[in-house]
Amino acid sequence: MIIYSEPFDKWKCVYKKCNAHCCVEGREVTQGDIERIAKATGLNPNEFADLEDKRGLFKLKGKSGKCFFLDGNSCTLHEKGAKPIFCQMFPFKFEGIIYADEIFLKVSVIKDCPGFDEDVEIPEDFEIKIEELGSKFIKEIKDFQRIEEKNGT
Repeated sequence: MIIYSEPFDKWKCVYKKCNAHCCVEGREVTQGDIERIAKATGLNPNEFADLEDKRGLFKLKGKSGKCFFLDGNSCTLHEKGAKPIFCQMFPFKFEGIIYADEIFLKVSVIKDCPGFDEDVEIPEDFEIKIEELGSKFIKEIKDFQRIEEKNGT
């Protein structure tokens, strides 16, 4: 389940205007993201991710504050079909995970994203897609934690 820090109803991705504002160093990724990226790029995970485990969350490395996979204003992972889950969830940023009877994913909008100036209604299926991606993100974290517990680490 996703907890939104605040509601919003208008936004449009305008990546050509914002110079890949969302593609920053340190973006949160799951073990599943890392595996998909490694398979798509042929890179060793140590080359592109900080593998210090934070309960199933890892971070992408970067170059000069931007994402490791940013080439100009284009994501090289997008064309390979290996874009991390949270990158697909833009304009949301990761705020945290709340562990209760079930896991909740807390997200907030990136307020300085120029896409909010576009005054374009968000399509109905957008929220469904975000919920699906959020569920996938949570599932991958749970799967990682289950394996870690099974292995006693």
